[in-house]
Amino acid sequence: MAADIPVLPRPLRGSAGAAAAVAVLVAGVLAWRYAGESDARWLDSRLQAVVGSAGPGRSPLDAVIVLGGEVAVVVLAVLIAGLALALGRRRIAVLAIVGPGLTGLATTALKPVIGRTFGDEYAFPSGHTGGATALGVVTALLMIQVLRTATGASAAVLAVGALLPGGTMAVALTAGREHHPTDTIGGFCVAVAVVLASALVIDRAADRWRLRRADPAA
Repeated sequence: MAADIPVLPRPLRGSAGAAAAVAVLVAGVLAWRYAGESDARWLDSRLQAVVGSAGPGRSPLDAVIVLGGEVAVVVLAVLIAGLALALGRRRIAVLAIVGPGLTGLATTALKPVIGRTFGDEYAFPSGHTGGATALGVVTALLMIQVLRTATGASAAVLAVGALLPGGTMAVALTAGREHHPTDTIGGFCVAVAVVLASALVIDRAADRWRLRRADPAA
């Protein structure tokens, strides 16, 4: 049944776990390095120079930033969940709510703990980048299921699904001087770790529940 299709194809589960672990490591190193600081360091300065800065006045980047806000992420997550349900992908529908939701909670909770600021606001990890990345990963996983892509193509779709929205949001926030560049990297890593870990947990829990239904004595 379509409802029993795993969120992550089995050949991708090992890679997904490894990617989540690397994302945790990168986010952890950056959090340790920039904890309690407010100034831009050499990596921020170099990345800012590459991205540049938006000019005065309104910019198309403002619309991108709005899409990473809490309201937009909630609305888009619900829409993706509804689409997944319509396609019979119940596990993806659960992930569409759980993944971005936990990402938002994680970025919000970590900010005061890490204590890095931009202006007068806590900045690391970027919640906008986390939200955009989380939605991108969920959408990519839904596409993989619907298109039934091969393992190599699935990995590519998943990578693009994370990097395209996450990278676009990171560029918009950096160019708009809303965040240090490394704040956006932290948000991206948190989202990748949370969503992929959530996918693995959902699959494991759903598989166990299905087995128990098939064999109540187990």
